[in-house]
Amino acid sequence: MTYIAYYYLKQSNRSPLEEYLETIKDKPTLAKIYRLICRLIETGCNLPSEFSRPVIEKIYELRLKTGNKQHRIFYFLPEKEKIILLDGYTKKTQKIPKHILKNTLNHYKDYLTNHNEKKFVIF
Repeated sequence: MTYIAYYYLKQSNRSPLEEYLETIKDKPTLAKIYRLICRLIETGCNLPSEFSRPVIEKIYELRLKTGNKQHRIFYFLPEKEKIILLDGYTKKTQKIPKHILKNTLNHYKDYLTNHNEKKFVIF
């Protein structure tokens, strides 16, 4: 089953995930992140725990290690065959920092209220 992915959009009509991806200047790393998102689209939540795990409520994180960096992409599935990509960050500590988790939860709750989204497309 193939899913359709959407970026969550803030009130400003900007995607936190797109903003995060713009900070990654290493093209091979960016390509790996996009490949992992494509794999998520193909499988939904059926990725091995090496690549995806639940975080809080219905929010999951995509997990990618590149060299000495670890990247995380937060997402959830609001309905059948639909993925909302919330946000991302480069992991630097063992636990998810509280401010990042709080922002992600706020994005999640805002999406449930306003349904602001933009289709995920790779050019």
